[in-house]
Amino acid sequence: MNELTVNKHLKDAQQLTFLQCTHYDHSFQEFKDDDKKRFEELAGVNWMYILNKDEEAYNDLIKRLTMYVEYQHVNLLEGVPDDYFWEGRIPWGDIPRFDDMKDNDGKELKEMGDAVPGLELFPKPWQKCLTDAGHPYYWNKDTNETSWKPPI
Repeated sequence: MNELTVNKHLKDAQQLTFLQCTHYDHSFQEFKDDDKKRFEELAGVNWMYILNKDEEAYNDLIKRLTMYVEYQHVNLLEGVPDDYFWEGRIPWGDIPRFDDMKDNDGKELKEMGDAVPGLELFPKPWQKCLTDAGHPYYWNKDTNETSWKPPI
């Protein structure tokens, strides 16, 4: 990226992130007593900002992302002591599981990669990691083995 455009890209990212957070805040404040409407609003925010208004996004994916946002909201309000919050010691919950996903017709997706575009899947217990320089390598969590080549 050209050094002269870094500030512009940073400003654009900050504006989008601020808008997303503002929309989340609005959803939780405006619909705090209407669980169904709040869920619909949060789903719309996720579809708009996370999935970039992807018309082909699966409803199951949107619902899982929205449940994750709802969970984190409850976690912050009720699950984290104030001292921990202000120290930045927040025990974030697990990310949503994307297995057993269904398409919009209710058919199960055979591959998780079909459910989340761009998701790379590796045989368990392998996972993709990045070096400090940002280069990918692969790590087996059970054996502690590493590899520069993706596991087959």
